[in-house]
Amino acid sequence: MYKYLLYSVMLFLLWSCDRESNTYEEGASWAQAESKVMMIDTLSLKMYTVMKDSVQTSGKSKILVGHIQDNTFGQVTSKSMFELTPESYALTEPTKAVYDSLVMYLTYNDAYYGDTLKTFKLDVFPLQNRVKLGDDGYLYNNSAGINYSASSIGSKSFLPRPNTDSTYVRIPLSEEYGKSLFNLLKTKSVTDQEYFLNFFKGLAVVPSADNNCMLRFGIDQSYVVDASDKNISTLVRLYYHTPTENGTDPVQYTIDLNPSTTYQYNKIDHDFSGSELAGLSPTNPIASSKLGNKSYMMSGLGIYTKITIPYLENIKNLSENYSIISANMYLSPAAGYYNNNFYNPTPVHYYIGNKDNGIVTNFSTTSTEDPEIALSDKGEFQSDYYYTFPITYYLNTVLTQTSNLNYNILIYPTAYSDVMVNKLVVGDQNNATNPAKLKLYLIAY
Repeated sequence: MYKYLLYSVMLFLLWSCDRESNTYEEGASWAQAESKVMMIDTLSLKMYTVMKDSVQTSGKSKILVGHIQDNTFGQVTSKSMFELTPESYALTEPTKAVYDSLVMYLTYNDAYYGDTLKTFKLDVFPLQNRVKLGDDGYLYNNSAGINYSASSIGSKSFLPRPNTDSTYVRIPLSEEYGKSLFNLLKTKSVTDQEYFLNFFKGLAVVPSADNNCMLRFGIDQSYVVDASDKNISTLVRLYYHTPTENGTDPVQYTIDLNPSTTYQYNKIDHDFSGSELAGLSPTNPIASSKLGNKSYMMSGLGIYTKITIPYLENIKNLSENYSIISANMYLSPAAGYYNNNFYNPTPVHYYIGNKDNGIVTNFSTTSTEDPEIALSDKGEFQSDYYYTFPITYYLNTVLTQTSNLNYNILIYPTAYSDVMVNKLVVGDQNNATNPAKLKLYLIAY
């Protein structure tokens, strides 16, 4: 009964509070207790741009290919490398089989970043050595040691259409490479994947430096695109036929070679030279005060924003007994960082981090799903756009912990485990046009 009465009083006070003061007195009618509800909006927020030493990009079933360049993040390039697994190691009627063509298909998954109005160029290269996982069973954005040939076996220039009916990109591969694959299968000597990988170690999909766009293709997505009603997904398809002796049409056959979802990763390189983040590295986070009162984020490279509230403990000095009713943090995209090629992601994700900037948990108290924070962009001006982060749970956790765990808030422009290169720049509390804000309500009694 005490709880229900208390919350009824709190709701009444929030509705009827005097906005000219940050302290709201409660009437004496409630058990003659000296209680008050306070709104605090003066707590400091410290913001840092932080970079992880590596980001896992294998095992995601996502092929990220592209190149982008701007004065903010410099140059970022993503190549994708993967094994191929044939659906069959033998041809139908191998003695009669005749080679037709070898084609790679890349199927969109509707995720992209950058300028899709410009022609996109990419090349396909054969790998020179196999894709080998690290000791932990994964590969990362900066994993090295997997090389590809200097000679392209296929190239394509096209206008990206990730959100239209153009659901795939078709890339014819060289006849020489295709026939060598065809002849290996025709010998009937291939019996398993290990033997096959001795000859065909995999492929690399590499973007041109002329691109200013990132495209993402899904390995597991498929579409019906040809007259045979056979699905196309991201794969390499071998076409061949067997002739007939009575003059009828030849019999057409295909063998699909599917990218491995385990032995596939995205190599994401960067060059911050001459950019606003020229001094950023995994060992050198940068305070927002040294970046023009801004903080930066980019997925794929593991660049994110860390936020601390250094004087939060001072709340305990306000009253012997208190309870935080609600708390919200507001971040706004910095002025000048919102346009057709540098749009702001929605949603973004946030997590509770530890002193080493590792994720402890997400902010949801009822689910394992990452909370998604949408961008409020319905205002007339870009300066009115903002993200609202509920942090009541976080503040209560920090204030009630028995030991100093140095918790902080981590903001990512995509889900932590996603593979994309979304970018976001937000203002800190001292930003002239788009300042960060923290507002909390508490009851002291």
